[in-house]
Amino acid sequence: MDELRIGIIGVGWPGQRHIEGYQKHPNARIVALSDMNVATAEQVKAQYDVEGATVYGDYHDLLASDEVDAVSICTPNFLHAPMAIDALDAGKHVLLEKPLSNTLADGERLAARVAQSPDQRFMIAFNNRYRPDSIVLKRQIDAGELGDIYYAKTGWLRGAAEFSLRGWFTQKNRSGGGPLIDLGVHMLDLALWFMGNPRPVSVSGSVYQAFSDQMRASTGGDVDVEDLATAFIKLDNGATIVLDVSWMSHIEEGDLVYSQLFGTKGGAKIERNYGGAAGRAERMTINTTSGSGADRATLVSQPTLRNTQASEPMFMLHESFRGEVADFVDSVLAGREPGATITHALDILRVLDGIYRSAESGRETILDAQMAPDVATAAD
Repeated sequence: MDELRIGIIGVGWPGQRHIEGYQKHPNARIVALSDMNVATAEQVKAQYDVEGATVYGDYHDLLASDEVDAVSICTPNFLHAPMAIDALDAGKHVLLEKPLSNTLADGERLAARVAQSPDQRFMIAFNNRYRPDSIVLKRQIDAGELGDIYYAKTGWLRGAAEFSLRGWFTQKNRSGGGPLIDLGVHMLDLALWFMGNPRPVSVSGSVYQAFSDQMRASTGGDVDVEDLATAFIKLDNGATIVLDVSWMSHIEEGDLVYSQLFGTKGGAKIERNYGGAAGRAERMTINTTSGSGADRATLVSQPTLRNTQASEPMFMLHESFRGEVADFVDSVLAGREPGATITHALDILRVLDGIYRSAESGRETILDAQMAPDVATAAD
């Protein structure tokens, strides 16, 4: 196979980022778009000049097409597992937007189905791994510059301005939760990836609904999900992660996104600030030490991407989707596992589920870090 023919299921914001990614790959061609709103799909087709693509109102018709080799599924959380299973049943390779599912039970059901088709590629869309700053830091880590990473602090906090999310996002039965499953899924994956993907073994967490009235007033609908969550996660190698996420909180920034790593030889932090007095800022810092005794010093470096593209607005975001899509396409064409596998996706879903259960019980939740035998065959 020299070319991968792609179908996009769901043409909202994530689906459009996937379209952009595929259009940048020399061996991928978008041949089909599907959305419940056909008019929107036609508009997106014209906007992105997706010549020759067939538009479907029913994704089942897209999956039935012999012209489609692989699909990107970019739909609401509650549709992830059933659509991905349908795509696998139709013989398609699958790139699925995060999270794996809105419930752990459906996530495990999907993982079992993935294990039944080892020749079909399945990848979860953790695009933050593919940001250029993330890749630069990961190379430093893999080269041993930080030593063993034993502790990480990570989070994605949003300010207390008017709430803008709508519909299924605030309905737990369809979304699976609030900022924990929306934003926390990204930050957990990034921290675990930096740390070498150790397996989570236990979690302690709390969730808060301090802004429910404001969220209801803003959306005009019901809200039954948290607006802030915090957790302490233990890993099977003895390391730990502290996670904080919010949709509304009284912070200076509009968004504060960070991953801070503590290693035996050095430390690092990637931080993104959007809004507030600082405007928009993205910064990476790597700290190591030199000398001993009175001559011991902390060496601080701030690697900077210096090229024409890096100066463009939203470069990191759009490059993350390009890299994510490229990994998926290349994994299919080369017959190899993609970077973000079903193992990683299911581990994170189990952590999220464990945090919610810990918050409800007020106690630490012990996780089953070992996958069931029928799922393990799909592990990396």
